[in-house]
Amino acid sequence: MEKKENIYVIIGNGIAGLTAAAEIRKADETAIVKIISQENYLTYYRVKLSHYISKDFEPKELFIHDENWYKEREIELILGKKVKRIDAENMHVVLVDDKEVPYDKLLIANGSSAFVPPVKGKEKAGVYALRSLKDLMKIQDYLKDCIEVAIIGGGLLGMEAAWALKERGLNVHVIEFSPYLLPRQLDEELATFVKEKLEEKGLNIHIGAATQEIIGNTKATGVGIKDGRIINGEMILFSTGIRPNINIANDTKIKVDKGILVDEAMETSIPNIYAAGDIAQISDGAMGLWSVAMDQGKVAGMNMVGNKTSYKPVQPATLLSIGGFSLFSMGVIDKEKETIAFKNKEVFHKLFTEKGKLVGGVLAGDTKKMVKLKRAVADQIDLQDMMDKGLDALEIINEW
Repeated sequence: MEKKENIYVIIGNGIAGLTAAAEIRKADETAIVKIISQENYLTYYRVKLSHYISKDFEPKELFIHDENWYKEREIELILGKKVKRIDAENMHVVLVDDKEVPYDKLLIANGSSAFVPPVKGKEKAGVYALRSLKDLMKIQDYLKDCIEVAIIGGGLLGMEAAWALKERGLNVHVIEFSPYLLPRQLDEELATFVKEKLEEKGLNIHIGAATQEIIGNTKATGVGIKDGRIINGEMILFSTGIRPNINIANDTKIKVDKGILVDEAMETSIPNIYAAGDIAQISDGAMGLWSVAMDQGKVAGMNMVGNKTSYKPVQPATLLSIGGFSLFSMGVIDKEKETIAFKNKEVFHKLFTEKGKLVGGVLAGDTKKMVKLKRAVADQIDLQDMMDKGLDALEIINEW
């Protein structure tokens, strides 16, 4: 009897799905590999979307691979089709047009959506969130008639978008609810330094500002803050986090929490169904990081073809580089930890330790040593001797 070809179906063509597909094809040359995506585009660099706000571009410039890459690997693309339902019992997925796609192994990698809080007036024209290539093109089109914009959310993506809009010649406001910028990457002292540097470059940054409503009749004209301030903006961009697209698990027995729960093999509670990327939850929730999605996609793909391996969560690392100012943050950034710092007018470095071991670090203003910092945090190296000698953060980093 002729051996049956394995059918691998991947829902979602983000970096997790693409990486898994490449891994499957590498291990199984005769398998049928299908990627289903509700977007009409080949896999693209989602992390670059905010940078492209200020650029004229063709969508293909953002693609990771061209069509030939998929053809050469015989990876079938089903684009512009949403998966309506997963029928785990009969091992197929149902598309919106009721077409059934069978699978032997299934990977759910349909990512996340932008979270927009329930703010009054968010339905007005000129209010956006940037999560897809389609969003980017809509935003660029609307910006043609704008002079001033407001970004709600002072996280990493919000700051990148703010700078891209500034480069476009717009007056840009950043509205952050927290008492300081980049609360996931910085402590308050570091955030104050970063805020000053970015304001020097022309951004208008409002911290501790709780958005109450979007002002305007049918079109947005600004943001009303709960303390009574009004911040002008003909376009409003929400950058307030993501939520995993867990609705895809509705009507199945797949266990979910904030995301789809997976084990170290990236397998869900149902055998032969895996999840990776923003949709997958191993500990507290979705990391929303490109590098994490790529690693999880690789592990999922390997396990789907029987090459057993485990995903080991890594310390989060983020890099911000805008307007000549750069910032690198990795690991546990916690004011309760013991810290070692170095600061001058242009540079602020801080190391975070626990019982003498390095658990996190930030390089602000100069990130040349970020590779060494990344390795040192990952290894949780012991700094106690250098701390006892009274060395500052820069002296310690230069010792590595």
